[in-house]
Amino acid sequence: MSAAFAKKTAGQKRGRTLTAIIIPTAVSVVLVWLLMRGLSWRGLVQSILSASSWRLALYALIALAVLWLRAARFRMALPAPKPAAGQIFGATLVQNALGDLVPARLASLGSYVWLMNRRFSVATESAAATFIVSFVFDLLTLGPLLLLATAVRFGIAAPPGGSSLSLGWVAAFALVFFAASAAAAWWLGPLTRWFAGMPRALARGRENSVWARGAAFLERIAMSMEIVRGQGMLPRLLALSLAIRVGKYAALFALTEALLVGAGVTAPHPNFWDLIIGVSATELIATLPIPAIGQFGVWEGGMVGVLVMMGFPRETATLVAFGVHGITTAYEYLLALLALAGLIAFSRRGNGR
Repeated sequence: MSAAFAKKTAGQKRGRTLTAIIIPTAVSVVLVWLLMRGLSWRGLVQSILSASSWRLALYALIALAVLWLRAARFRMALPAPKPAAGQIFGATLVQNALGDLVPARLASLGSYVWLMNRRFSVATESAAATFIVSFVFDLLTLGPLLLLATAVRFGIAAPPGGSSLSLGWVAAFALVFFAASAAAAWWLGPLTRWFAGMPRALARGRENSVWARGAAFLERIAMSMEIVRGQGMLPRLLALSLAIRVGKYAALFALTEALLVGAGVTAPHPNFWDLIIGVSATELIATLPIPAIGQFGVWEGGMVGVLVMMGFPRETATLVAFGVHGITTAYEYLLALLALAGLIAFSRRGNGR
């Protein structure tokens, strides 16, 4: 009886595993096929392969510098004792490559927490709280730049003689928005602690319940935010997060220009502000619970849709979408593999001593 039950359970697990692979693959294939209808795969691949070499190198350097800044932010927000900067940089490279593997960055969060806990002896709650705090700072710095980009875009698209805000007024609004974001970050710790009281009340003293664990997790995040505020790190973290955000878009702009210039595209190219809008909207779409392998098809569909709505030709939008996502994914996985190999090598060397 038990053997038959075990066999049935194993069969159900295999079925779920196959379903988890087949459905996302099918979704990605269908979305990619729909996006490429009427376009040439050969032309797309040739355009990507003809990308400008020095612009690709510029993208790679800026993207690597941004990842170093991300690692510095993780380390700054961690409580003492902190792992070495190189160790956190390796963990950052690994988690960054897994950001699109499943929606909501769950694979990225899981890999970062696992590495920090198992390899560097950082408490699970501290590692998770640091990751979420960094994510919050990313959101806080997105608003001002997105507001600025949208205003600039609407000003460019305004008809001749139409009313549009001057760049000075737009910059002033963005500065006010950034100040509001900084104020929100200042009060985020106390607010999070206040919200933690709700699941704590629902736990009713049951320390092992889901509500109690949720409350403890929120309290850990609140404590991390309050440490950041109490040690005067908030301005530095905000400035670092803003540099990360601008660097990310600068790297993608260099990559976009590498693709379009190398392919000899004469149609108008998306500018820096267009990419901020396009990438922000695309990443929002990619966080939706749409089953797709590495968000392939979902990411491209979002980018093509946004760029086409902004008036760019479908061929240009498709080249940017597939080229940017393909090259960034390959580059990030290469860095992650090198980082993982380095972490394993250093771990073995330490164990051999």
